[in-house]
Amino acid sequence: MKAFVAVLLLFLAVEVRAQNHPELDWQVVESEHFLVYYHQGLEGAAARAVDIAEDAYQPITQLYGYAPQDKVRIVLKDFDDYANGAAYYFQDAIEIWGTALEHDFDLRGTTDWLRNVITHEFTHIISLGAARKTSQRVPALYLQYFGYQREDNRPDVLVGYPDVLASYPVMTTVVPMWFAEGVAQYQAEGARHDRWDSHRDMILRTAVLDGKALSFDHMGVFGKKGFGNEYVYDHGYGLVHYIGQTYGDEKLAEIARAASAWSDITIERAIEQSLGLGTAQLYDEWQAALRQRYEAQVTALGTLKEGEEVIDAGFSNLYPSLSPDGKRLAYLSTQERDYGPHRLVVRQVESGEEEVVAAAVSPSTLSWSPDGRRLLFVRKDRADKYGSRQADIYAYDFDGEDSGLLSNLLWTVPYTVGGFAPQSPRIERLSKGLRALYPSWSPDGKWIAFVRNEGTSNNVGLLEVESGEVHYLTNFADGTQLYTPSWSPDGAYLAVSITRQAQRDIVLVHAAPQDDRRLAAAVPMMPAPRPLEALVATQGTDRDPVWSKDGRKVIFASDVSGIFNLYAIDVASRRVRQLTNVVGGALSPTSGPEGAVFFAAYDDQGYEIRRVDGKAVGAVDPWDMESARSYAAASAPAPQAAKPYGIDFLKTSLLPRLIVDEGHFKAGLYLGANDVLGKQNIFAGAALAPSNGERDLFAIYEIKKWRPTLFIEFFHQKRHSGRQDSTEARDLVITGMNFSLNQFNVGVRGRVGRYSQVDVSVTYDRYDASLQSRFFDPQSVLWRKQKPFGYTYLNGFDLGLTYRYKNIARRRDRDINPRGGRNIYFRYDRMFNYFIEGFDQNNTSFLDEEYLGLFYNQFTLDWHEYIGLPANTTLGLRFYGGWIASEAVDDDELINDFFDYHLGGLQYMKGYTFYSIEGRKASMANATWRFPILPDLRKRFLHLYFDKVYGAFYGDVGKAWDDKFDEADPIFQRRGLLRDVGGQLRFDLISYYTVPTRVQLD
Repeated sequence: MKAFVAVLLLFLAVEVRAQNHPELDWQVVESEHFLVYYHQGLEGAAARAVDIAEDAYQPITQLYGYAPQDKVRIVLKDFDDYANGAAYYFQDAIEIWGTALEHDFDLRGTTDWLRNVITHEFTHIISLGAARKTSQRVPALYLQYFGYQREDNRPDVLVGYPDVLASYPVMTTVVPMWFAEGVAQYQAEGARHDRWDSHRDMILRTAVLDGKALSFDHMGVFGKKGFGNEYVYDHGYGLVHYIGQTYGDEKLAEIARAASAWSDITIERAIEQSLGLGTAQLYDEWQAALRQRYEAQVTALGTLKEGEEVIDAGFSNLYPSLSPDGKRLAYLSTQERDYGPHRLVVRQVESGEEEVVAAAVSPSTLSWSPDGRRLLFVRKDRADKYGSRQADIYAYDFDGEDSGLLSNLLWTVPYTVGGFAPQSPRIERLSKGLRALYPSWSPDGKWIAFVRNEGTSNNVGLLEVESGEVHYLTNFADGTQLYTPSWSPDGAYLAVSITRQAQRDIVLVHAAPQDDRRLAAAVPMMPAPRPLEALVATQGTDRDPVWSKDGRKVIFASDVSGIFNLYAIDVASRRVRQLTNVVGGALSPTSGPEGAVFFAAYDDQGYEIRRVDGKAVGAVDPWDMESARSYAAASAPAPQAAKPYGIDFLKTSLLPRLIVDEGHFKAGLYLGANDVLGKQNIFAGAALAPSNGERDLFAIYEIKKWRPTLFIEFFHQKRHSGRQDSTEARDLVITGMNFSLNQFNVGVRGRVGRYSQVDVSVTYDRYDASLQSRFFDPQSVLWRKQKPFGYTYLNGFDLGLTYRYKNIARRRDRDINPRGGRNIYFRYDRMFNYFIEGFDQNNTSFLDEEYLGLFYNQFTLDWHEYIGLPANTTLGLRFYGGWIASEAVDDDELINDFFDYHLGGLQYMKGYTFYSIEGRKASMANATWRFPILPDLRKRFLHLYFDKVYGAFYGDVGKAWDDKFDEADPIFQRRGLLRDVGGQLRFDLISYYTVPTRVQLD
């Protein structure tokens, strides 16, 4: 056994991948109203962030009439190719990831990312702060109830196992998602860095005209599939924009302040009080205005040219790319799943036959090698040793070795073993840690152009295929964003989409010509990058350039008319022709050898792939170009004076608790605190029953300064029993018992791959008891109180190792009805328990405890497997097993039933009470069939949004035993397996627009 433990500890030391990032050196810069934290590589971004935040401070705080008491913390991160921002408004803290959102998501337009996201998140801090009902330190009040099973056949059990668990928050901020995200996008006059763009208009236009706009209630919550959560942003921005333009921006602040009333648990009264009309009337007026505008817009389009539908599978089909011979079409698709990531699909153009060739592909362009044998794509694959996931270039080789059907199934479905995704032998990784997007193969096959993402800026690079060396053609460090480089057929130019200060154009980048490539290869950056030449520069968004096969034209997408359509520009004459005329949007074209153009088209169902001929709808000359724009690389902002990060704890959150536990009222609270970088976290709780002194205490402290996380945990319970036990002579009556249970746990945990976690811990348990009694005094013929008698009945030490694996298919209903994947829990314990055996009665002055040393190994496995069935039903299979393996010859004398496994109760076999099935060995199997009853309810009552209702039938078989499996059960006196069957209802709700609320009845 010692060797077994040593091997596991070595495995932990080598393979654990925690996402704590000790490699980062953090600094902080301070301004009048903000503290900006950043790591190496973000010095220029931090300088920009200070200026952006200070510019936004006055307009937004003035609009809402609310300002934070302390300086707002902004944390800048750029160790993952991940785009997002987050506002923690109860702590006045903001997190920003450096990757621009339009690199990671295809329903957002072009903005100055850092300026937009900081202003967006700061608006959250202020608008939600204005809507808060009470102190910033009190996010919620918890109401809790705990009920327990009766163990009628176990007189030694004081309190049964819980069978009713209820915990419900009363929130102190109540704002629907449409309003919270809408005002954050609308921002404030003087700090308006987001804009109502053609992407948002595209979403609302198709939804409104097809009668599929979200209802007012449905706009209030997230939890939707596909692009549904983005629709909340879009609809919210649209309605907030309507309120601001129709009634005035000050009404938005008035609504937020009115929502702070304790009597309001929804937004309705605040809107009615501020605008003078109900929400139903407001919604109807807004929808009518939208429909009138969009109908007029579509009427003005004239004759439509929307193309022929080619692919319409699922909600997202993107980045079509035709092979050089025009016979195969590659594209990215989510297919029929509720969410991403995309899969790489190759379709035979003539027959329509399709093959998934790669899974978990990032949303980025695809590129064929000139001979059509290989296909480039981007993937964020296995994390590095610090947990970072960054984009790299991969190639699928159509002529590579095929390992057969079984291997193909393993890597094309969401299946993993220990966090490792099996890789097709046809896939080759061409870069590592390059953070490369939008790969494009040169016409001679020697170079791959790409966009490097780093430090909130982008640059165009060239990867030499043979040597793996990288050379850069641009050197931006000012937040410039670049997209989708496309080679001219002669290899002399790259057509690139570029964003400077929220304006997106198409430029030509001089690639190193053939005779200069030796020079380019000699140094990482060419000595003097050539100026960028504007090709398409309208007042709109110009994007997605791709060269025609003859090299005379560049086909691209533009929203210059208000709707994204495809155009072709003659590179020599700069004459422009329109190729599509759609109601939704046309993006990401690819040109075939016969002149046909495939593209991603948006409609009310999402993105599909369509095809049009290359004939023009009509000429649009003269095109109004902005020829005066400059694309010269600006110097990075000068870093501001900074100091090293020390320890900076954010505001401590206090959540009061009102509890009924075993019929007793308890008052308590939860406490949460963390430093601004999340390197130290504290979570604690306390509860006290005034009637009998029972109490519950716990504290959990995590340190994330190193690769594995260090955790320290303490738990304490005090329980009182008023049982009236007596001696056989009835001259001594126990009037009460008090139990004090304490546990101290210290250990480390870390990630192993993407789906697994390993914990190693040392635990100390101490259980104390004291007796309150009275005895009969024959001399006085009176009952007298005896001095309480206390003792320790357990001192336990546990060396534990835990492995957890969780990989559940991502679906809208996966919490209530998991339809694919597995959960695995395995734990090994080496136990050193000293359990009371009796008292040394030879000592006349006091009684000494005598302990039995119980040393043993314990193994526990809990495996859940979920299998999706037709009609959105699921078969869930579970195996639970445990084994206490004693090293003693006669373990009956050494293992007390106090330490047994128990198989009854809420977590196991629900048809039995917890303590009624026990033994040193345990085994249980469960089969559960889940089925939808009301899978898309969408009904709201007051602050409760009813989303889904599911049912289930299940059955369990199991047994716990000591020596022989076929021995009779001690409680039920039955041999063989115990069995139960049951039914279940699950209700999925959302409270206060944001709080997941789930009810399960068995």
